Amino acid sequence: MIFAVTDTTLPYRNFAFEYYMAIERGLGEDIFMLWRDEPSVIVGKFQNTLEEVNLEYTKEKGIHIARRLSGGGTVYHDLGCWQFTFVTKSSDKGIDFTRFLTPIIDALRDLGLDVRATGRNDIALYPTGSERGYKISGNSQYNKNGVTVHHGTLLFDTDIEEMVRATTPKDYKITSKAIKSVRERVTNIRPHLKNDMSGEEFASYLAKRLTDRKYEYTAADLARISEIEREMFAPDSWNLGSNPQFELKKTLHFEGGAMDIGLTVKHGEILSAGVTGDFFLGDADDISGSLCGVEFTPEAVRAALAPFEGALLNIDIDTLVKGIFE
Repeated sequence: MIFAVTDTTLPYRNFAFEYYMAIERGLGEDIFMLWRDEPSVIVGKFQNTLEEVNLEYTKEKGIHIARRLSGGGTVYHDLGCWQFTFVTKSSDKGIDFTRFLTPIIDALRDLGLDVRATGRNDIALYPTGSERGYKISGNSQYNKNGVTVHHGTLLFDTDIEEMVRATTPKDYKITSKAIKSVRERVTNIRPHLKNDMSGEEFASYLAKRLTDRKYEYTAADLARISEIEREMFAPDSWNLGSNPQFELKKTLHFEGGAMDIGLTVKHGEILSAGVTGDFFLGDADDISGSLCGVEFTPEAVRAALAPFEGALLNIDIDTLVKGIFE
């Protein structure tokens, strides 16, 4: 497996590196990437930024806000948190976390850590003598052009209190309670290591464990990565998004995650649609766009959503349509 590193701690450029290596470079071999960001709040592709981020606090602290191409929930990155990415050829549009979590879990276990896959997309660490697990990794995934991109976080030595402040929308009164709640559910890896290591040593260990050679970027590679960063991942229109006005709004809960659905309907036609949430969609295409211009009937909406059948993790299209019209 090829190891590809990045030259930055900016989330927009790191996502550009990832996209370039996964979608455009086309090496034809599996790739493993490790990277870190300056303090950043990363929202899932289908989330409403205004509902997930404390915009006032992030602006005050200079915390970046970035949007990734995969679904799932909001996460916080800082230099104490490593991000990893697996890139592999795949014709499957569905979501499969197990394949990519397993090598990470095995590597962590060989450091003497009791770690296990939990929930739909997490890794939990069980401290010595404890029957309770604490989240150390959240993961997400998408498929595009026959390539599966799986990326996840590893809380190595991150600032958990800052993570909560940046991702607790506006209401400062609940921040202290939120910090306490999060500390009861998540932990860092470093305090539980039998033999302490720095963040750089930890990353080196993973790279040596999972890869056998390093990719060397060319000048042309770096020039194209800069273009992708500027055109795709840096614009506010992508990261902050627009929050369309709508006449119908519903929150639907599924095994695969929650969906907030907002529709503006006029004369029986969907003029605009906003679909946000922490669900996972294997195919990188946007559900919202597929609903625009569609007749507002169960049959027409079902037909518009048919291409996503099997691509949404644990969300059945018929159940989704039923939820919209109930």
